[in-house]
Amino acid sequence: MSMEVRFLCVLVLVLNCKPSLFFPECIECMANSDNVIRAGLTPKLRDIPNLVSGLTYNASLPTKHVVNPKRFSDGVSILYDPPIPEFSVVQVVLDDRGEKETHRPIKGPSLTIVTKGAGVVSWAGERLEVRKGDVFFVGADIGVGFECGQDGKLTMYRAFVEA
Repeated sequence: MSMEVRFLCVLVLVLNCKPSLFFPECIECMANSDNVIRAGLTPKLRDIPNLVSGLTYNASLPTKHVVNPKRFSDGVSILYDPPIPEFSVVQVVLDDRGEKETHRPIKGPSLTIVTKGAGVVSWAGERLEVRKGDVFFVGADIGVGFECGQDGKLTMYRAFVEA
């Protein structure tokens, strides 16, 4: 079976271990795990017996693994909420200089990676300038605001868990 992967399509892959999400622009979010299984895609140790034992071999349609996006806020943020308890991911794309977005407080911690552009993150009277490649932590129960920078593009992915 094959499946066409479109822009903003998200897949959730659940093995007999920790699930992970794959975004077409190569954003991957994995649950914390101390049981990494190498499949031979790098020159590191290949643990083929462990890999094979971790697969479920349950056949299903490719569409079963697609996570449909939903609005996260009143603005432009998109929520990808897979059917797993470990995490969800919010995509924030601000295209206009000075465009703003606000996120409600989340009951758990979150990590955000900036994948395009630059801007400002603000919370409780504080400000942090961010740009492509930056990663920042947001504590539980903290509302945050995002503002697009001078270049007019800001894309971020915020992985979080509701505690």
